[in-house]
Amino acid sequence: MAVIRVGVQAPAGSAGQTVDLDGPFATVSTIANLGAESIAYSIDGGSSWTTIAASGSASPGAAIASDRLRLRKVTAGAYPIAVDVTATLTGQDDSAAALQALVSGAWKAKKAPIPAIGGPGLSAADFVVGGAGATAEVVTGPNGQPAIKLVSGVGANAELTFPGLAGSVFHGEAYAVMHGSYSQGNVQYTALLVSQADASYTNGVNTMLQSSQAATANASQEQGGAVSYWWRKGGHSNLGAGPTYPVNVGAAKLRVAPLAGQVATVYVYGFGFAAPAPKGRVCVVWDDGYDSVFKLGYDVLAARGIKQTLSVIGSAQDFGGSYSTTRQLRAFFDAGNALVTHGPWPNQGAGNLYSAYPGSTAPVADAVADMQRSRQWLADRGLLAPGAEKCYVWPQGQYQAAANDTTLLDAAIAAGFTLGRGTSRFVGSGMYQHGVQIDGMGKYNRLACPILGHLWAGDTASEATNITAITTAIQRMSAARSDGFLMLHRAVPSATNDAGMGAANNTTIRVSDLDTIAAAIATEVAAGTLEAVTMPELTGTSLWSGF
Repeated sequence: MAVIRVGVQAPAGSAGQTVDLDGPFATVSTIANLGAESIAYSIDGGSSWTTIAASGSASPGAAIASDRLRLRKVTAGAYPIAVDVTATLTGQDDSAAALQALVSGAWKAKKAPIPAIGGPGLSAADFVVGGAGATAEVVTGPNGQPAIKLVSGVGANAELTFPGLAGSVFHGEAYAVMHGSYSQGNVQYTALLVSQADASYTNGVNTMLQSSQAATANASQEQGGAVSYWWRKGGHSNLGAGPTYPVNVGAAKLRVAPLAGQVATVYVYGFGFAAPAPKGRVCVVWDDGYDSVFKLGYDVLAARGIKQTLSVIGSAQDFGGSYSTTRQLRAFFDAGNALVTHGPWPNQGAGNLYSAYPGSTAPVADAVADMQRSRQWLADRGLLAPGAEKCYVWPQGQYQAAANDTTLLDAAIAAGFTLGRGTSRFVGSGMYQHGVQIDGMGKYNRLACPILGHLWAGDTASEATNITAITTAIQRMSAARSDGFLMLHRAVPSATNDAGMGAANNTTIRVSDLDTIAAAIATEVAAGTLEAVTMPELTGTSLWSGF
């Protein structure tokens, strides 16, 4: 038996208003369905709430008989409520950590596709090679796992047909993880081809990705190891009359095109189809931990029921000035939000993990020690939700000393960090304008997740265009059921003039613009095609995350 505290944020309202909250109780009911011997709760709403009861239950402390909490406001506004849940699970782990994982959403089914090929069972029977001069064989790939090594002829396309997919159903989504991109293996593009009903490729889809994408340091698309590919249903080019979904697959293959006059070499670790995800996921992350988050920004999102994450520089908290306090972080955490690790530690987060340690003879070791120090700061204060220990927000988006350098990423993985957020924007990206699918990503891509924005555009007119681009990206994510991060830093009053906002690419956002973004998220959430999640909720692992 264990007791866990769940924080929920009630919507804003007037004094005397009766409010129904689904809050954690739908999840608590799920725990009951898993075989709980007993579940009870008590509620701490401070002086902001009265007449607190769960509909269908006698009183606080009684067994939960429904998934709805009804309460009445004493004070107008939006206020957090802390719910202590006590549970005993029959024949299961009912430690505080296990129960917290259930309530936090870490138990939720993820969106990872089931690979058609890949993993320990990979064999030569899984594929047929095609293309002039092309060869293919099963080898141990650069990451130490089984892979199909595909080598093209000079300047000629190479293809892998997967016989096992014939007769399957294709709903429009496909995934692959492979080593060997434009920067690593002389690849011009990789294409997915699916033939409907037969193997003629008369009707179906033919969609290219990774077309002439040169890797740069700290980019979200290529980090130097395996690269993740997501072919999106709404982004396909048609073969013939195009597909009729769901497609009865007659044949399916990958095509790798080399740069002109060159040989392309790739290692395919996994490939598979998937049904479109039921919902997209947006994760709002406040960086650094500024006091303005709590004074101006937090309530704008919380009033619309949007969960938030704050990446914390431990050395900056309680430092004074513009930074937040541990007390504020505790209230944020108790309200059902998440805190994750940020840095660097020296000088209250100035610079990045490389610049913070000038002259270091062991820059990677120093960087990882910094990451661990900030994580431990949160852990020592009980501010890490399950999964948060795996999360990191890269200072200034820097995790590589040069393009294709994976030394810091490898060291971070060894230290237990598996999900990272950078500062590369996918808004306007030729490849991923509709977001990404984190659960179908390889290990390096998962540590370099891109963002929607936000940085200040420089003047009010440009900022209006910037905010529209972000809200459009949110709508695209929702339509594609994809994932994305919204990066925020400091909130300022809506009346702040352009001079007060600072130069372009400053990290400030007006409250009015934040409200526009929040409204766009809330609209898609209400439509049932998007959910607002915390960063720890995105840390689920699968076969794909190991590539």
